[in-house]
Amino acid sequence: MSIESASAFYQRVTTDEAFRTQLQNTASEERTAIIQAAGYDFTPEEWEAATVEILKTAETNTELNDAQLEAIAGGITMVALYGLPRDLRWPVV
Repeated sequence: MSIESASAFYQRVTTDEAFRTQLQNTASEERTAIIQAAGYDFTPEEWEAATVEILKTAETNTELNDAQLEAIAGGITMVALYGLPRDLRWPVV
């Protein structure tokens, strides 16, 4: 598990529409398996740390694009899929 994995997952979700759609169209119980099968392994705490770093970087460099903004702030709570678009929810294990 790592912050790097959480950051890589964030980048993929905000840039890979097919992957994002796959997650959105999957039952919540299956999402963790898909995420882990794709090679991502991180805790909610690591996800939070990664998003803090992403926001800090965005504040100093550029504005967030629409996908990035939705991934971080689009109606998501920490109980949901920690920053994914609002249609995605983290299956609680």
